[in-house]
Amino acid sequence: MIAFKFIIIAVISYLLGSLNFGVILSRGMKNEDVRESGSGNAGTTNMMRTYGKTLGLLTIAGDILKVIIAIWLAFRIVSVEELKMTLDSASDYPQVVLKSFAGLFAVLGHIFPCYFKFKGGKGVATSGGMVIAIDWRIALILLAIFALTILITKYVSLGSILMAIFYPVFIGIFYKDIILVLIALVFTVIIVVAHRENVKRLINHTENKIGSKKKKKE
Repeated sequence: MIAFKFIIIAVISYLLGSLNFGVILSRGMKNEDVRESGSGNAGTTNMMRTYGKTLGLLTIAGDILKVIIAIWLAFRIVSVEELKMTLDSASDYPQVVLKSFAGLFAVLGHIFPCYFKFKGGKGVATSGGMVIAIDWRIALILLAIFALTILITKYVSLGSILMAIFYPVFIGIFYKDIILVLIALVFTVIIVVAHRENVKRLINHTENKIGSKKKKKE
């Protein structure tokens, strides 16, 4: 029975994650598709560079909110008691496991949205929303790393990648639970893979810095 509930959570989280606010807002307010501008990505950075701060901030707010709603619904479907019984001693933090599970499918929906031909963003804001729901302390530390990286290097992508890399590190420090660390590593891999083109450009020193003009279809 609980396996069926987890399938329901996965489907709902994926469908919510597929509500890509970059595409929704650009189509609804500009009668355009943000994926046809700038980098061709439907994430916050391209929205902000293409349409300005207001739509960029609305995009990040929507992409964070959808994963929080997915996590809230997950706890309406499966109780903490059921989680404890199912996981037994596999993890000391069953709530975090469920939040991560719902978050995973929301992030996958964001990157591969079924409503928009499976072409979405890179999952940073949606992953960030999950981290906020899991532990606000870790979220603040990762945000500080992100801000400091941008301040020093001017590379948004590098800040995003470093947040992903440090996420399992701080999960391990705060929770000391191998299951949670392994789950966190899955998110690291997803975010880094989603940024693979950015990684290539960073290595080749051709990545756009904040404030620079965005090249077409990078």
